[in-house]
Amino acid sequence: MSAVLVAAGAVGATASGLLPLPGGRNVDTLAESVSTTVTGTGVLDAGPPPAEATALSLVLVCDTTGRFAFPDGASMVCDVPGSAAGYELPLAAAADGRIRINADAGARWTLAATWVRSTTTEWARNATGDTYGVENENGAPDLIAVQATNGTFGYVHRDDLEDADGTTASKSFRSPADALAWQAEYGGRITYIPVYESDGTTVIGEFQVGG
Repeated sequence: MSAVLVAAGAVGATASGLLPLPGGRNVDTLAESVSTTVTGTGVLDAGPPPAEATALSLVLVCDTTGRFAFPDGASMVCDVPGSAAGYELPLAAAADGRIRINADAGARWTLAATWVRSTTTEWARNATGDTYGVENENGAPDLIAVQATNGTFGYVHRDDLEDADGTTASKSFRSPADALAWQAEYGGRITYIPVYESDGTTVIGEFQVGG
């Protein structure tokens, strides 16, 4: 593992490489990128936000190992120098354009920032009326975008995924003991569920849950 970005309020797994998928983000760049290189805790001044800005798009490259925390509580743990992570900081957390990165003493990093207008697109709907796309702040569609074990991008039925990952079972839990019992029986189990085209019926692969 080279770098792990832990974002506050992150949503579930989605397919990559086909963006923008329905329900994904449309991002319009509104200003030139600015960058800085700092050792330890430091600040990047991206300037005041343009009127239409909704977020500050960030790319942090760790020049050394260490932990790097963003102003809204998200953080990046880097164990391989040169690793990078992208992150979109909401306007509310970057209103004056001054981005403070709390880093381990001696940890060197480079941060690039660009003001953007970022909006969530609508989920698409197939011929049978099911919604499909990626999970976002509004929840999950009927068909959720994933990458199959064969590398193909497609969709899994939300119900199949929730049955496999324990979400369905958790709705019947009445105590922590119920959750522990389920974990003891099913924890670590690997389940494969079908991956479909957006029509929800044409199988194109399988998706691994757990393991």
